[in-house]
Formats: sequence, structure tokens, C-alpha cells
Amino acid sequence: MRLLLVPGVSPDRWVRVWAERVPDEPLDVVRAAPAGAAAAVLAGEVDAAVLRLPPDPAPAGAPPDLPPPGLPSPAPSTRDGWAVVPLWEDRAVVVVPREHLFTVVEAVDLDDLRAEPLLVPGDDVLGAEAAVAADEVTEVPDTPTALDLVASGAGVVVLPHALAREHGDKRFAVRDVPEVPGSRVALVWHRDAEHPLVQELVGIVRGRTAGSSRGDVAAPPAPPAPAVAGRGASPRTPRPGARDARPARGRGRRAR
Repeated sequence: MRLLLVPGVSPDRWVRVWAERVPDEPLDVVRAAPAGAAAAVLAGEVDAAVLRLPPDPAPAGAPPDLPPPGLPSPAPSTRDGWAVVPLWEDRAVVVVPREHLFTVVEAVDLDDLRAEPLLVPGDDVLGAEAAVAADEVTEVPDTPTALDLVASGAGVVVLPHALAREHGDKRFAVRDVPEVPGSRVALVWHRDAEHPLVQELVGIVRGRTAGSSRGDVAAPPAPPAPAVAGRGASPRTPRPGARDARPARGRGRRAR
């Protein structure tokens, strides 16, 4: 099975658990930019993808069906034959130079952020320009370029926390921006080409244990409860119609 991941999503635990539960079927993990993730699924290049969806609700002033420029357009939707399994929301943070004034607070108010020069990368996944409505906006090609400009003091950039952490280094500091909607992360696949093990993958990425997984690979059956040794080589056979008045002990739990 081939699984596509976008930047800011770590597969280490999933790959390990998959290898334990489905040892005969390798999980092949590939990487791609968020904007091309849905197209890779539709083209059959991968079986499923963990990607980013537009913030919910859409930023003020943005058309509801138009995602940020760094996301696929249109976004995967159950209306269009996609299966969409929400996983988590990656909170929005502002990345600033290490000595910036914002570093004295835990979270940045939107009014204060609007006064800063905002850098908007071409692969923006938050719709930051509409969400922040900064007084000064500069469009740049991509996130690495934006971060280099942040380090030079040219402005600030708003990113999902995991993406900022992936690109982070000692030049930067990050602070939460609670008023900016975060980035919704979801597992998606198209129902027209559903892989037979996709439900097993759902259980793994959602953190279900093997016993509670709804996947197609059944968990190994529990071993039977050990027999309790009694006197004599064979168990008693009750007489027809007789009732055993002794309380039951050591009985295994009925399988569900």
C-alpha cells in the first residue's frame, strides 16, 4: 500500500505499527507538496494520502469553495466520491526572528499581528492573507523563501505549527495565533479505487489498538483460558436434568 504524506506529518509510528499488524504488506510512504496530494490519489500513484484541508471556517472574505493557494482545488470532499477521515487540527503560529517583540508573550493577538509586514508564501495552506488582513502583505514563492526573509527581519509568516517546527532553527521563534483558524489534517482516499487494507490504516493513524481496530486484518484470537486441573483424569459428566450447584470458577470470558 502506498501512502502519501504532506510536509509536517511524521509517519514513524504509523510505519512501525503497520509492520507489526500487517507484516506481509509493506507500507510505502511517499512525500508530496499539499497542492498535488489529491491529484496523486486520483491518478493512482498512491492509494491514500494524509493531507491538509482548508481551514474551517473559511477565512473572512475567502470564497467558501476556494482553498488557499497551497492546497488542492477543489479540496477532497465526500460529495465528490472521497472518503475523508479527520485526524487533528494543526494550530496556526506566527514565525518571527528570535529577538522579536512577540517572544515576550505566549500568544499573539490578531490586532498586533496585523501591524507586522506579513509574508505570504505561494504554498500557503492557511489562507493567511485573508485570515490576518495585515496592513502590509508581500507574496513570496514558497515557505523556505519566506523563512529566509523572516530571519533577515523583512516580515513574519503564519504557518501550521508542525510545518513551522519542521523548518525551524535557532534563527526563529514561534508563537500561537489563536484567532487564525488552524490547518485541518485528514486521511483521504477515493472510493472508486479503495485499497482492501485502507480500514486497517484508518485504525492505525487514529491510534486504535489492534483489538479495537476496525480494519480488514483480524487481530489474532485470544488464547483459550487454561483448564483447571481437577481430581481425576476426566471432567464430571452431569446427569440429565441435574444442575451443578457449585459456583463457576476460572471460566474464560465469552468471545464477542
